[in-house]
Amino acid sequence: MAHTARRRGRPELPPEIRLVNEVPIAMRLPPAEHQRTQAHASREGRSVANFARRVYLLGLAQYEAELAGTTAHA
Repeated sequence: MAHTARRRGRPELPPEIRLVNEVPIAMRLPPAEHQRTQAHASREGRSVANFARRVYLLGLAQYEAELAGTTAHA
């Protein structure tokens, strides 16, 4: 049975962005990178996992934009 409890004060997320039952991806970081990640997450009031996902999505968008630019010039 899936966990359906809502966090107090937070709206229900649409199914397409809800991550409760998704498969996690492990990522190894050297201690210095992990400390930087923790510091940024804390400053933004996010969990480390949420911050890492946010940075991943930003990087993915940049990567895909670069690929599109490379493909356009080929």
